[in-house]
Amino acid sequence: MEKLDNIVMYSPKDVSKLLHLGNTKCLELFNSKDFPSIRIGRAFWVNSDCLEKFLSEKHVVGQTNDDLLV
Repeated sequence: MEKLDNIVMYSPKDVSKLLHLGNTKCLELFNSKDFPSIRIGRAFWVNSDCLEKFLSEKHVVGQTNDDLLV
């Protein structure tokens, strides 16, 4: 986690610890088009406010609507 004035940014390592995800799933999350990550050089980052909003919207990563039907 990096703080820049009042901005808190999480790295994939931080997010994997927060959400109890493995490296592969975490990188899939950061590479998904719906996830609000930014890439700076070779590193991915996500703003803490954007992560909180993303999680509050109850996104399901890696599944389509067809997968949810039983």
